[in-house]
Amino acid sequence: MSEYPIAIVKWADAHASDGGWLDLDSHEDDGECIVTTCGYLVPADAPGGKKDHVTLWQTITDGEGIHGFFIPVAMVRNIQIVTCGTEKNLDEGIDTPLP
Repeated sequence: MSEYPIAIVKWADAHASDGGWLDLDSHEDDGECIVTTCGYLVPADAPGGKKDHVTLWQTITDGEGIHGFFIPVAMVRNIQIVTCGTEKNLDEGIDTPLP
């Protein structure tokens, strides 16, 4: 079992407008594109972590990981830690190293 918790992260992804030429005067902002990603939550200051990012790895074993995912902290909207079928919200403090 990994020493890192499993987390569900909701974050604002970059997204594109409709294709083709658009009249900029009639463009309407449709808000953020919120996506959900889950994986092993690795602190920014730990091996495999990244400064100023929330780091998730799909799989971790024997000090190795596969499919790392690095989400800029400014884009994170919510983090939930999954433990024994429950979730713990971490709405504050995401700009500091996470457990």
